[in-house]
Amino acid sequence: MVPLLLLLTVTAESLFSQELTDTSAIAKSTSDAYAIARRNPDIAIIMSHQSMSASRKLDYKKGIADASLALGMAYLAKYNPGDSAFFYNAQALSLYEETEDRAGMGRACYGLSYVYSFRGDVPSSEQYANRALRCFEEAGDNRGIINTLNVLSYHARQRQDLEAAKGFLERAVATAREVRDTLPLADATNSLGNLYKEMALFSQAIDSYFEALELWEAKSDTAGMSIAYGSIGLAYFYQKDYDRALEFCRKHLLLSEKRSDLWEVSKICNTIAQVHNARGVSDSALVYLRKSLLLNRQMNYPTGEASSCYNIASTLLYMSQSDSAYWYMQQAMDLVTGTGTPVPPEYYVTLANIEQSLGKYSQAMANGTRAYSLGKEKGLPLTVSDASLLLSDLYFRTGRKDKAYEYLREHMLLRDSISNDEFLKQVTRMELQYNYDKKQEAAEYEMMQERLISENKIRQQRTLLTSLGVMFALAALFAMLYLRHTRLKSKYTQIDLEQRLLRAQMNPHFIFNSLCAIQDLIMTDKPQKANAFLTRIARLMRNILENSREEYVSLENEVETLKLYLEVQQLRFENGFEYKIEIDRQIDPENISIPPMLAQPCVENSIEHGILPGRENGRINVSYSLRNGLIMLEITDNGIGRQKAAEISTSVKKQSISTKLTEKRLEHFRKILKEKQISYEITDLYEGGTATGTKVVMMLPYRKAFA
Repeated sequence: MVPLLLLLTVTAESLFSQELTDTSAIAKSTSDAYAIARRNPDIAIIMSHQSMSASRKLDYKKGIADASLALGMAYLAKYNPGDSAFFYNAQALSLYEETEDRAGMGRACYGLSYVYSFRGDVPSSEQYANRALRCFEEAGDNRGIINTLNVLSYHARQRQDLEAAKGFLERAVATAREVRDTLPLADATNSLGNLYKEMALFSQAIDSYFEALELWEAKSDTAGMSIAYGSIGLAYFYQKDYDRALEFCRKHLLLSEKRSDLWEVSKICNTIAQVHNARGVSDSALVYLRKSLLLNRQMNYPTGEASSCYNIASTLLYMSQSDSAYWYMQQAMDLVTGTGTPVPPEYYVTLANIEQSLGKYSQAMANGTRAYSLGKEKGLPLTVSDASLLLSDLYFRTGRKDKAYEYLREHMLLRDSISNDEFLKQVTRMELQYNYDKKQEAAEYEMMQERLISENKIRQQRTLLTSLGVMFALAALFAMLYLRHTRLKSKYTQIDLEQRLLRAQMNPHFIFNSLCAIQDLIMTDKPQKANAFLTRIARLMRNILENSREEYVSLENEVETLKLYLEVQQLRFENGFEYKIEIDRQIDPENISIPPMLAQPCVENSIEHGILPGRENGRINVSYSLRNGLIMLEITDNGIGRQKAAEISTSVKKQSISTKLTEKRLEHFRKILKEKQISYEITDLYEGGTATGTKVVMMLPYRKAFA
């Protein structure tokens, strides 16, 4: 068995050594680079430069623009917003504007929005985000729309405009649900949870976080899972469940450190520090906060630096190190002001508390009052609660006990509404009062019922008989509907299982033959050919395993799998054959998705029963084209024909089963889609009475990834 590391090395070498000689190969390479830019930026940079070089040789402007966009995203993932990330995103935007590519312009503006956000230029970041949204809307790019709405909601939250942020996120969630796009739906749902948390709606926040976690787990997205863990941990922290808060925060930290995600590590360090502070372990909190500060400086992220300085100041204040706390608080205020965004109200609360500890009561009163007013204006109950407690203490110290009592009372009311424990106590008090009132009402009701019992007896009997009749009728109807539902569910479950089996039906037979071929190559001392064979079959089996889980796959993916299958078959047989795969220019292979593995059984029949038993110089032609709202798949070979194949072949039964299975799959789609034109037809080709091959024509349903 070839070691996994060797296989990975061979794959990487073939990836970078592949010569890009046409626009389709360039587009595929650039698309792959963009897809891995965030999780593996170094490899993405190499691939993008290779695509850009090939595009310039062919004067392929779209290829240059796409490669620039991938480079911009990769350098952004390396936290390099100052030079390379800005240069390549701006270059991509300029090229897309020349070609009037709206979707491309949207992606470039989206990248520039992040660049300016990292630079601390919030107005420019928001300007490009709005422009990206317009471009995505004009292009009908739903995923782009969802992602941009997430960014705009973040900016609205930074402005403390929570209603606007809520509007953006609700639209993002609705759009993602409508198009059934799982990962953007998870992002938007998690962001909505963050908004609920800021509004002190902790129950709704935790529900949103766990919903997002389930969506990310369904896609095995560790980056998303780590974000959900951190969000859940922070929500539990606000409810003072510190054990569960640390449990989820540590899960987040572990996943983020494995991916070397500086952004997420810096955020979760802040949260862990908050938990340690709440437990009174401030020394441990400072360790995590200083780590977060260093990471934000490494990323050149002033907003993150401000947040870290603010948290360090709060911790030092708790440790009675007021001078150091004041210095860090001033740093935080300066950093926020430098980004052009309003100072968050909670910053004024902390600054006022520090000034109070230093005896600067007038400054503390001014900043506390500002925090209280902003909290009221923005609808931030946590800030108002903290500011009320501070102002109560300040007024008490300055002899204004009436004002002190007024603010203390407001703080207690807010605290009771926010604190889960106090809320439960309030519910208990309400329940006791309710039970007492209920007993009083019950006594009065009994007296009235004694007077009315004789009059209501006959009426109750009639009502009972009528109710029983209605209940029996409803029970019969329910039973009938339940049986019908059960039969339908059983039927469609059976169809679904058949579909899964049909997609994987070629695996055992093909794997066995391929392994035998590899064994023959090894036994005949042909290691290089055996290695090439193994590399291709590994990629083929990976594609088959991935595709077998999906009802639809992109045409690009389907064609890649078919090419791998044909290449493996060419390696297996010495006399060989040629093949050609054509795609109509009207079809975008990345945007069009079709049911997987419908062409492969037909191609296998052409090779095994048509070409190999006959003459050399076999040829197979595969073409995809648009016909009347369907994809027409044509497979033509120059083999010996079905009649002669039946005479000499001992596996005609397998071919017949393969044909029937394909017909059943298409019949399934024809029923559920109610599309009569979905069909499957095999034609024998003749020339002068002599069989010259076979032609298969399928009319297939398809979906578009982007409208």
